[in-house]
Amino acid sequence: MTDQFSEDEIVYGDSWGLVHRGVLEDREIERMKALRDKVFGKSGVAVTTMKPIGRVEIEGEVYEARLENGYLDVRTPITVIGIDFGYLLVKELKMEAK
Repeated sequence: MTDQFSEDEIVYGDSWGLVHRGVLEDREIERMKALRDKVFGKSGVAVTTMKPIGRVEIEGEVYEARLENGYLDVRTPITVIGIDFGYLLVKELKMEAK
C-alpha cells in the first residue's frame, strides 16, 4: 500500500514550523520574481538621497532601492539593474551628450 503525501510533507516533514517557514520563503521568492519582472531595466528618479539606500520612483510608484555603489542626490535619474534582498538594485542613468 502506498501512502499519498503532499509536497510539503515530503519536503518539510510533519513539523508545522518548518512548513510555515518554507511557505514564507516560497512566497518571498515569488514576490521578488514578480517585482523583478515589473521593474527590471526601467528608468526612474531618486526621490530621496541615496547613500546608498533610499527611495526611487518608477512609473509613478515609489520603491525602496539600493545603489550598486556610491551616492546620489534627489532627482538623479536611475535605472534598475536587479533585485537584492527586497530592494531594487539601481545605478545612475547617465545622459549621453548630444
